[in-house]
Amino acid sequence: MEKMILDLLYNILILFATVVAGFTVAWIKKKLGVEGMKRIEAELALKQELAALAVRFVEQVYRDYKGEEKYNKAAEWLSNRVAELGLKITPDEIKGLIEAALRTFKDEFGQEWAKKT
Repeated sequence: MEKMILDLLYNILILFATVVAGFTVAWIKKKLGVEGMKRIEAELALKQELAALAVRFVEQVYRDYKGEEKYNKAAEWLSNRVAELGLKITPDEIKGLIEAALRTFKDEFGQEWAKKT
């Protein structure tokens, strides 16, 4: 008899946990929404593309600049383009996006990129 009561309580607990998990997932979906997630992904993709353009732009226009000077120009360009689009971006995000774009170019173009920069 005691085992049946424990089994029943265990099953009720599992059922309760499943219902709570379902409501939690529904609440998160409602809070963030699939559309919200898509918007966030699209915004990130746009920022990544702009960072790649910033790196290309600086490599083309500011060939004589080195290191931090180039980074500052790329950061300024990226920050201005993002602001024009009404998006927000932090200095850390700018740095990460530019560094990621630069790493991608170095990986893609290898030694040729290193010779040019």
